[in-house]
Amino acid sequence: MTSVSGGSNLRVAYSNLPPYVIVTNSSGAVVISGFMHQIVRTVAKWMNISLSFIKEPDDNYGTWVNNSWSGMVGMLYRNEVDLILNPIMPKESISEFAFFTNPITMDAYTILSGRESHEPGLFLYFKVLDTTVWLGMIFAAVVLGVTCTFIYQSILTPKEFSRVRMARQYCWHLLSYALRQNPTEKYLLRANRSRLSVLLPLLVTIWILGVGLLMTAFQSLLVSKLTVRKAHAFVDTMADFVETDSTVGTAPVEIQLGDVLEKSSIPLYEAAWEKIKDHLLPGRIVFSSETMEKVQRGEFCVFHGYVVLRNRLSDFYKRRAECQFHLSQEHFFPFSLQMALQKKTTRHIYESFNLGVTRLVDADLPGKSLKAATEVSDLCTSFSETTLRSLGLENIYGVLVMWAAGLLSGLLIL
Repeated sequence: MTSVSGGSNLRVAYSNLPPYVIVTNSSGAVVISGFMHQIVRTVAKWMNISLSFIKEPDDNYGTWVNNSWSGMVGMLYRNEVDLILNPIMPKESISEFAFFTNPITMDAYTILSGRESHEPGLFLYFKVLDTTVWLGMIFAAVVLGVTCTFIYQSILTPKEFSRVRMARQYCWHLLSYALRQNPTEKYLLRANRSRLSVLLPLLVTIWILGVGLLMTAFQSLLVSKLTVRKAHAFVDTMADFVETDSTVGTAPVEIQLGDVLEKSSIPLYEAAWEKIKDHLLPGRIVFSSETMEKVQRGEFCVFHGYVVLRNRLSDFYKRRAECQFHLSQEHFFPFSLQMALQKKTTRHIYESFNLGVTRLVDADLPGKSLKAATEVSDLCTSFSETTLRSLGLENIYGVLVMWAAGLLSGLLIL
């Protein structure tokens, strides 16, 4: 920190790491934005200090390499700057030369992957209704068929009578109504004067009303089954990732994911790290359009903080207007993000700066800034295909099976 007229000058390291700090070029001039920049600007104005911004050329937070720190942490370590604009995860090794402010926001690691659409399947016709509904309809037809058989026998009292054969006749009669056919009504005994004969058309009428409503719902649901295609995530949980061989896990090398997984003493996390460690990439490559397309196709999945991934999805949607990603809600290793100041900064400056930051965080400035990105990213994870498609042969195998079963039943019964 150097003295200037009217106050002090705070040297600030920064990198283009959205959503916290966003760096753009406008007419050849560098423009810094993002809620972290807004927080620091507001606090500096309140403290009457000036700011000098110094960009880390590789947009790197920093890692411990060759007995020294790289990136923005390295700039703070070497006393080249007084403050890191981007929030970082507090670590004991960094606290040796830096003060940490109160938490700016909370985050947790999660997994970003693509989603695979389910094809309707060979027997979509039968999947429209639950198995219990089909079984219930069959059971009701059999019970009504047997009941009608006993009523028929009680009315006519025939000398030669097969209850099994007559029950099959009534079941076939009821099935014909379900399939919108025109069954014969000779077994309803409408011309018979017996009071008991009224029960036969009454039972059939009740059946027609019930099965009519059921089959109408069936037709409506069949359209939705053909229109909306369900999708499932290629990878949703850490266990999914460890078990799969088709999706490669990656993460930006800058976030040092190994500190979380490799040293966790949790077998599942350690197994995941063994699959990830050889596929770490620079952040700019992980979030490039090419890599994100591979994530969407299920070739890759990305491990990163939830907030960062939501922001990246928001940017991707704005560029493509259509995407099909899955952001896991199975978070792991929650952590706070704080700002780091060089310990050579005076205690008074640190405490005043920390107080100003805390006031803005309490006013929910980070939450308000991240809300817009969250809303847009929802469009990237809630995609469903609703284009009406024509029926293909693979969609009507169930119809063919039912047609064949009907022919066979007709031959056996009639």
